[in-house]
Amino acid sequence: MLGKSYLVVANQAEAKIFLEKDGASQLEPVTTLSNDDGRATDASLVTDRPGAISSPSGAVQGVDTMSRKDASETEAERFASTIADWLDNKRCGEKIYHIDIIAESGFLGKLRNNMNKQLTKLIGYTINKDVVNADTSRWLADLKSAGRGTAIQ
Repeated sequence: MLGKSYLVVANQAEAKIFLEKDGASQLEPVTTLSNDDGRATDASLVTDRPGAISSPSGAVQGVDTMSRKDASETEAERFASTIADWLDNKRCGEKIYHIDIIAESGFLGKLRNNMNKQLTKLIGYTINKDVVNADTSRWLADLKSAGRGTAIQ
């Protein structure tokens, strides 16, 4: 093995990052990134000023009818970008062999969309599960069932 291997376990509210040891048979905690607004509803993220009323799009000229991302979606994108930036900073500062990711499927897509080409090349296994609150043995079992112990050493 020519570098370090990382495991990212994430959802839109939290990301736990571990260093994989002994062929992914042990995990050493590196950091936990939190997104306090990750599970918030749109109503709690965006509020109108008291008394402000929005006109229907057809009633006011210049108001577009295109759908916009909701606030929670925007917040999840921002958090995915934060995780990707953290990983890319690690990639630039040290030799990384590969990165495995366990994340809820919608957030996994956001995370991949925020990664540059160099970081994407380092992705090993990706597992679509929201198990950020599980324990280490669950994550190791998920990696093993994905084939982590056999193809990448």
